[in-house]
Amino acid sequence: MKKILLLLILLPLSLWAEIQKNENFQKEFSTMKVALEVGEIYPFFDLSDAIDNSVYVQGEFQYHYFKYFDGYLQFGYSYMNVIEKLADFPGVHQFNGRVGLLWNMPWVSVLRLGGGFSCIWARSDGGDPTAARGGMLSDNESEFGLHARLNLPVFRFPKWNLGFNAYWEQIWTKPDRSNMLWFGIYLERRIR
Repeated sequence: MKKILLLLILLPLSLWAEIQKNENFQKEFSTMKVALEVGEIYPFFDLSDAIDNSVYVQGEFQYHYFKYFDGYLQFGYSYMNVIEKLADFPGVHQFNGRVGLLWNMPWVSVLRLGGGFSCIWARSDGGDPTAARGGMLSDNESEFGLHARLNLPVFRFPKWNLGFNAYWEQIWTKPDRSNMLWFGIYLERRIR
């Protein structure tokens, strides 16, 4: 009885291992890439009444994660001008960080979809910390949220890629959530 039970366990495992061996998937962390991206941020909904569009720059580290998925880490900076009469400071320094996954669709190689977790660190450019509107920003503020990503690599070479990224990001601020659209162009270099 023990031999039959052992056979029933080992047979499916060996078949699964054989199938995995024959699949042409890359191993985890088998490819790594770095990228530099520049673009513009468009606030929308309630946030569009408070800040203007702004330019951003960010770096990215990307790695093969599992089968059709790549993981990524991003860190960037932007300066957002505040619309006059809303606060007693001219703008906000914003540092953003993201972590997420990109899905490499097997049937559409020129388009990748993804999403993940976002973190924003903001500090106003001056201002009164006791002010009713925007006072917290004069002493740093961090917010968290989620983002969705559309990646379109336009020009592909063995070591270099040039393409476009689009993001929708929702940051969980109070009293309302902050929504932003990000559109950028990137240059990517494969390092492994």
